[in-house]
Amino acid sequence: MTSGGFRTLAVFLALVLQSTVAKPETFTFAIGDWPPFTSHDAPGFGLHAQKVAETFRAAGHDVDFEFFPWLRSLEMTRYGSLPATFSWIHEKERTEDFIYPETPIDLASYVYFYRKDRFPDGLQDLSFKEIEARGLTVVGIPGYWYQAPMEKAGVIFQAVPQEEQAWNMLALGRADLYVEIDRVGLTHSRAVLQDKADRIAMSEPIRIFPLYILFSKAHPAGARMKDIWDAFAEPEPVSSAGSTIR
Repeated sequence: MTSGGFRTLAVFLALVLQSTVAKPETFTFAIGDWPPFTSHDAPGFGLHAQKVAETFRAAGHDVDFEFFPWLRSLEMTRYGSLPATFSWIHEKERTEDFIYPETPIDLASYVYFYRKDRFPDGLQDLSFKEIEARGLTVVGIPGYWYQAPMEKAGVIFQAVPQEEQAWNMLALGRADLYVEIDRVGLTHSRAVLQDKADRIAMSEPIRIFPLYILFSKAHPAGARMKDIWDAFAEPEPVSSAGSTIR
């Protein structure tokens, strides 16, 4: 083959390769308000939204975020109205309707929040059985991972429907401990309690969970988005995630 023929073949192969490259798309995510991870008012709509946007843009795509109540975000993704939602802890029953990626979006470190004057020397790492033995009370949101094991250990668990109530009960001394993700608690306590948040401290992490994007099995883009995320997302160190059972 002549040099001109090689050049023609090279141009032809380059055009074929270019035609097989995925075209840029805009992917929409259903999310709720969960500062500092997702928020209408935060730059880039929050830390997790920023990471999702950066990852998909690195793959040549764009993203949109639509805010809904959390349950609606989950159900819209479950039934394929939208292709994905974040951020969620892994639950086995959800694998029937959602695709979990290999790469989590972040790690959630749960801690005890408490009043400094209640524990002036700080609060050491406590098991749920130790909380029960010391007669401490815990306020929390029903249905979260910690409720069942706490109640099994005999802990006095005061369930409230909203985080605002939990923070106010803690601040008023009507509960000794509140279990929450460290970064979420620091942000939310300040929003609810304002200057009184300075009276609140937190323990070391009691449990760490990976948080994931859930991709819809019912939406045609779900599996493709999962592959893009796993190919371009920066991995999180998950070797010890969820290993501490309290």
